[in-house]
Amino acid sequence: MQTKTIQPIHVLYFETRTSFQEISQYVRVEARKMYQDAIRNELEITGPVYWVYEGADGRPDTVFTLTIALPVTPPSHTIDSPYQLKQLETFQCISEELYGSWDGLVSTYGALFGEIMSQKLGMSGQSREIYLNMDFENPDRNITEVQVGILK
Repeated sequence: MQTKTIQPIHVLYFETRTSFQEISQYVRVEARKMYQDAIRNELEITGPVYWVYEGADGRPDTVFTLTIALPVTPPSHTIDSPYQLKQLETFQCISEELYGSWDGLVSTYGALFGEIMSQKLGMSGQSREIYLNMDFENPDRNITEVQVGILK
């Protein structure tokens, strides 16, 4: 577990209001379309896909803002895209990498929340999952960085 500051990241993104009950409709859908759109618009992809959760509390029916973001170099030309461009702002967080199936996300978040409570840190209300490696046929090969926003 580590506390760190993530510098601003320029992204192509999709944003929606959803809940954990409804979130599966976006898995393997929006990111794939975003990669295709970035290539079609001649954008340079500079990092892995981020899922940013704003206002999620872990309950299945709580509605929160989900941003699926693909880091790209800011374009020097106008793009024709159903997606938008923005900058993810500086992010103070505590993070841990999960190696393996996403079934382990619950315990990873639990460990991070426990560390936040033991250090008496305030939470920002935002968390991020960065999908460093996704292997849908062999989930034990997944590498996901989980970041929980903290107030400093």
